[in-house]
Amino acid sequence: MSTEYPPFINEIVQKFDARQPLPPLAPEKEWDSELTRQIQATSTADLFDGRALKDLSLANAVKSALLLWNDALDDSHDISQGVRSTTGSYWHGIMHRREPDYSNSKYWFARVGSHPIFPTLRVRVLDILGAEPSQSAQLARYAEAIEQNDNWDAPQFIDWCQDAARHSDGEVVEFLQTVQVEEIKLLLEYSCRNAIG
Repeated sequence: MSTEYPPFINEIVQKFDARQPLPPLAPEKEWDSELTRQIQATSTADLFDGRALKDLSLANAVKSALLLWNDALDDSHDISQGVRSTTGSYWHGIMHRREPDYSNSKYWFARVGSHPIFPTLRVRVLDILGAEPSQSAQLARYAEAIEQNDNWDAPQFIDWCQDAARHSDGEVVEFLQTVQVEEIKLLLEYSCRNAIG
């Protein structure tokens, strides 16, 4: 189910979709500082184009998500740490994974448990791996590990990101970055859809 975003969010998502290269696993600085200022200065009401909100907490999660996708980790964290839900914990966990603070990320993912986007994320990641005509041995191991689990294994993905930071393999890093973007997109759609109701 695809979400029809309010205009402001849609405009930002289009910028992120066109972003090349992909957002790094552990950014050193924000991607677009002007965009960070623009997101920060936008009220929740304007962010959602005046639509009635069913869940203000998830509306705040959307703002955190946009900042996170823009690599503004501290600004995203300031918001996500106040979102007291499994989805807020998910955004908080991604932020710490990208920081990178892998053990703290695992702590927050333990609070997430099994999130509703996990099954879809797992299928999308298998599709990404299946689209690779010639996989490296590492990507083949990832595909096998994902296929063996019935659901998405967030702690395992954290481990893969940590391993990639230690042993940089371009193909593996690009795959992990692609997965990261899919994860952010799915969680943003979920947050936005459930904020509006």
